[in-house]
Amino acid sequence: MPGVMEGFALRFGFARAVIRVLLAVALMAVAGSGASLAAGREGGELIDGDLLVRINANPGALQQIFPGAEELEWEEGRPPALVVKIAGEVAGYVYSTRDTVNATGYAGVAFDLVAGVDLAGNLTGAALLYHREAIIGRGVPEERLGEYVAGFAAATVDDFRMVRPDTLNRATTSGRLMRAGLQNATQLVYNQHVMGGVGPVTEPALDRDGFFPLTWDELLAGGSIIDFELSNRQALDLFEAAAGEGARPARRMRDGDDGLYTHIYTALLTPASIGANFLGDRRYRQMLEIQGEGGLMFYMAASGTYSFASNSHFSQANNYEFDQFKFVQNGAEYRFTKDRYARMSVGNGPAQSHRDVMVFFLPADSGFDSLAPWQIVLGMPGTRAGQDIWIEQSFSYVLPNRHKLLPPPPPIPEWVQAWTAERVDLSILAGLLIVVTMVFLFQDALVRRRRLYTVVRVGVLSFTLGWLGFWAGGQVSVVNVMAYLQAPFIGAGWTAFILDPLIFVVVVYTAVTLFVLGRGVFCGWLCPFGALQELLNRAARLMRIPQVKVPTVVQERLWVVKYLLAMAILGLAFISINTAETVAEVEPFKTVISVKLDREWPFVAYALALLAVGLFVERAYCRFLCPLGGSLAFFGRAHMFEWLKRKPQCGTQCRICEADCPMGAITPTGEINMNECLQCLDCQADYYDESKCPPLIQRRKRKQARAVASGAALPEAVPAE
Repeated sequence: MPGVMEGFALRFGFARAVIRVLLAVALMAVAGSGASLAAGREGGELIDGDLLVRINANPGALQQIFPGAEELEWEEGRPPALVVKIAGEVAGYVYSTRDTVNATGYAGVAFDLVAGVDLAGNLTGAALLYHREAIIGRGVPEERLGEYVAGFAAATVDDFRMVRPDTLNRATTSGRLMRAGLQNATQLVYNQHVMGGVGPVTEPALDRDGFFPLTWDELLAGGSIIDFELSNRQALDLFEAAAGEGARPARRMRDGDDGLYTHIYTALLTPASIGANFLGDRRYRQMLEIQGEGGLMFYMAASGTYSFASNSHFSQANNYEFDQFKFVQNGAEYRFTKDRYARMSVGNGPAQSHRDVMVFFLPADSGFDSLAPWQIVLGMPGTRAGQDIWIEQSFSYVLPNRHKLLPPPPPIPEWVQAWTAERVDLSILAGLLIVVTMVFLFQDALVRRRRLYTVVRVGVLSFTLGWLGFWAGGQVSVVNVMAYLQAPFIGAGWTAFILDPLIFVVVVYTAVTLFVLGRGVFCGWLCPFGALQELLNRAARLMRIPQVKVPTVVQERLWVVKYLLAMAILGLAFISINTAETVAEVEPFKTVISVKLDREWPFVAYALALLAVGLFVERAYCRFLCPLGGSLAFFGRAHMFEWLKRKPQCGTQCRICEADCPMGAITPTGEINMNECLQCLDCQADYYDESKCPPLIQRRKRKQARAVASGAALPEAVPAE
């Protein structure tokens, strides 16, 4: 027992010493990054107190938020906001996402993004007083974030589309969360403080007063005015179809078949953008007085043999109604009498040639819905075999949306915009994941052909590094694991995670394969930094750089380091996120992959040192330091399948796979330690290699011996292709 305890103390004493060295390196890197790094980490200090206190604590912030502002005063109401005065007059409002919607960043911590909006609904500027986005200042300069925030000055209450998070390269998720939070806050503040609580239209309504200039042709082309036309021939066909052969219009038609039987124009004139454009402002105002409050007015004009107007409205027997047309809507009929119309002597546009130009009116209590379609039904008198007949023909009118007050369309969720914007990259990623999946589904067939396996292996690693890592920014980090583990405890939803589609898809794929085959699928094939290490080591071996074989006893002690780092980082995430992020700097991913060494020198020196060690010890960082790999190994212990094949002779008669394993994951007894295995499939290539695997060589020799005894041709060794 004393010997066991001494070994245990030696192992963990060594691990603690290593961790002390690593923490010292990380702290040196943080200290060496200077003030700009501190600003990037914290985005300034989180100042307690109301918004006015926070703005005053940041010199120059007010003019950045609302240029020209002279006074700030609190205004009663919710959400909270400061009223801005210029020359004693109210000019707009200043507000914060922290106070209004409590919008949070990627880590689930609220940022303090303060903006101004004028009375016309235009944003005047913005300033980020506080944030804790880990990538800012650690790869993405604070200046770039400042430029992004300044871009909010181009937005309006209803339109933030010109603020593009993809310009905040490598921090698009943070940018999307800030844009969504500020847009929500702006709409709340503007609707309450500027609009007096009268928010945007919630139900469609007729836009009676909105005016924008439109010509006759534009009104006609846009459906604001519609027309219906029949030639003499079409009219005859219509009568015969409705009343039988020999039926014809009552009035004599001129100009033969091609002559004009009727051409009717109609429109709803109540919207100013139709009526004022067509009638002119003076005459439109006159008609509005006749229409009355809440009423409706309609334009009708006709030319040709037939007109909608007759003398029926002068006849008491006809109840003074126009009998040759009616409006029908949802089964209800609307007719017009002599006291509900006005004749116009001259029309505009083509209507100048019409003999009947009239405006008809419906009172507010008529029940007519101006927003719903309706039919104009024409009553046409005719004859057949000396008998009077009557047929009807209808056409429909639908008020165009441009003349309606419509609720604003629901904003497209930020995550939908993100997935739409990255649909090409997502398609490419899907192809990569399909290839990796096929590698494992058909691994036996692949590794039997060593050359093909090598090409596929190097090809996938190169694509993972070049496209997924350097181009698409799809490097998963232990910070992602922290965020996912924290989410249920801090009340964070899934929105923050799906705002980064590539990372989300890789994480989901990793989670699935983690419980199927273990950590190796991601670590061995989809980690850009791991791919970089392996490719560099392959190049080093081609250049005959000597490789260092780490003794098993030393390796087992070094393995402990990454597990302790993983536990420390994930545990600290629930105690002090700042400390956890500091320790997480042991990962060189951001430095090498995300920002391509464009970072402070201590980070660059640390990353290059790790890569240099990897030239002599393949994947040294993955094997001994990677907290992400350690985290995945914890969860991967419950994997369901083990597709790596072993022979009874492994570890006894043969230890070639153990010697070839780049991770040292094969024990002297021949078993594979799946906690350390990267599923690189090197051992499986050896497993099927008849020129390298001793059991296969012995089997071949036995076949040769039997062939000699029988006099048959000797079988030759078949090396893997």
